[in-house]
Amino acid sequence: MGETKDEDLSRRELLAAGSIAAASLCGLSFAAEARSAPALGKRAFPDRIAFDVWINDLRSEPHVPHVPWPDPVLDDEAVEDIVRALDRQRAAGYNMIDIFGLLAPGGWPADLERAVDAGRGRRARTIIQAAHDRGIKVLYGLGVYTWEFGEIIKEIPAVRGTNQYAMCASKRAAWEWQRKEIDLVLEYGFDGFHLESADLGRCECEDCKKAWPNPVAYHKHINTLTADYIRSRLPKAYLSVTLLNWVSWGKDFTDEEKELLVEMSEKVDSLVDQGHRQTYTPREKRRPLIEKLRCHYGTSGGVWTYAPPRWNRLRWFLPYAIRTGTHIKELYEDGGRAVMYYQSPLINPGVEVNVVFGGRMMCDVDRSVADVLAEVLEELYEPKTSSAREKLVEIFQRAEQVYFENWSQRTKEDPMRPGEIYLEPLSGDLPGASTYLIATMDQGGREAYRHGLLSILRDLSSIEKDLRDGGRVQRIKKCIENAIIDEQNLRM
Repeated sequence: MGETKDEDLSRRELLAAGSIAAASLCGLSFAAEARSAPALGKRAFPDRIAFDVWINDLRSEPHVPHVPWPDPVLDDEAVEDIVRALDRQRAAGYNMIDIFGLLAPGGWPADLERAVDAGRGRRARTIIQAAHDRGIKVLYGLGVYTWEFGEIIKEIPAVRGTNQYAMCASKRAAWEWQRKEIDLVLEYGFDGFHLESADLGRCECEDCKKAWPNPVAYHKHINTLTADYIRSRLPKAYLSVTLLNWVSWGKDFTDEEKELLVEMSEKVDSLVDQGHRQTYTPREKRRPLIEKLRCHYGTSGGVWTYAPPRWNRLRWFLPYAIRTGTHIKELYEDGGRAVMYYQSPLINPGVEVNVVFGGRMMCDVDRSVADVLAEVLEELYEPKTSSAREKLVEIFQRAEQVYFENWSQRTKEDPMRPGEIYLEPLSGDLPGASTYLIATMDQGGREAYRHGLLSILRDLSSIEKDLRDGGRVQRIKKCIENAIIDEQNLRM
């Protein structure tokens, strides 16, 4: 990128605020935590799930260019980052991890055994054993009739319907292939499954539409079939079903559909209404549904960022403890007892605090958001004075507020509002543009955000000498520097 007057101005602002050059960064890894899991309060979520999403979403280095998302490679570096995250997740209070792609992220071939070579199988077992050593269960992310069956659909006409990504539920052969996959997965020692059937749609053939004209009935059928089989093989398996795409965004389930959910709830341990753009069931209607369910109801914690596949891990700084903490407390009051909390690369200091905070908040919902945040920052940054501790808490709160409060009025009514915030596009070969700035803010909002980040940099520099932070402050500075440069580039 060529030097411009605007860029020179941005660099002068950063220097004045106390930022650092990239060359001064050192020691980007963090020490594994030996700390034991926190004690549970009287009111704690029993299902505290760290959703690692795909196998490379926790990497300390970005996604390899020219590899389509999700990256199917499970190498030693990915394993190391996942295992390192387990230490942090244990210390934060999570009791399960949920991950897609350990065995066949690129899809199962007709010869299922060929998908998992010796190296991949060994690495998958290493992750599972590391979790068990820390008292954490491992859930396998299972596409029910979808996700991993594209190659089989191409090769096996007997499973084929109208959707190139989803097998036909009306055909017995489709169930046989789903069963074969489950049998193979169970050989690796997983403790349960995250069942996801609707992300890539359903078969719309005449037989399927006649048998299950209501999409909720369709997905209830194939998830129940799958859950029953898993229970027959692994009676104590933890089973979670996500309701993603079961109905249209913004559309609550009808009374008839809610009765179908209640029937299915007898077969699983949790139903998770993730809330990518908003939960399907609005909060004011949530409690009556939860009271009818025979299993736990959960969400993804209210708001989250998705790990950017190709970005440098120090390109953004976006804490959101206020929003997730408020949501988690409200969810518990309404009867929710599960949270599937999105994880991201822990090398990013904003992500690290979000992840630890979420786990701690679920361990004791009677604690205030501010107290839990202060506890997390105390442990990670070891402030030497009470004034430094208070300023650090205020900095993290302000970093959250200065982002969300500068959303434009137009965007507040847009489907891109929280839940899920994509930092960059998932597709593409090279690092993408800053979606989280473009999709949520107009130019005035982005400029106000930049000024807010500069103010945070100045305040952070003023207390840096009073923190024993293990390099975290330097990483925050680099994150803010990159976020400001991204904002500046959008003005060119």
